[in-house]
Amino acid sequence: MIDYKTPEKIIVDKHSDGVSCDGGGGALGHPKVWYGFDGQDSVTCGYCDRLFVKSS
Repeated sequence: MIDYKTPEKIIVDKHSDGVSCDGGGGALGHPKVWYGFDGQDSVTCGYCDRLFVKSS
């Protein structure tokens, strides 16, 4: 049986234009990437599936 981990949900300031993600965990993470919200309320990291959500 494979136990899948639920992706982490990170709340950011509602005025943020973008976020960066490196997967956390230092060497166990992934390359740092930047994502813009581009009018959306959330973005998902393409590497680790972390969900970044603007606060309401």
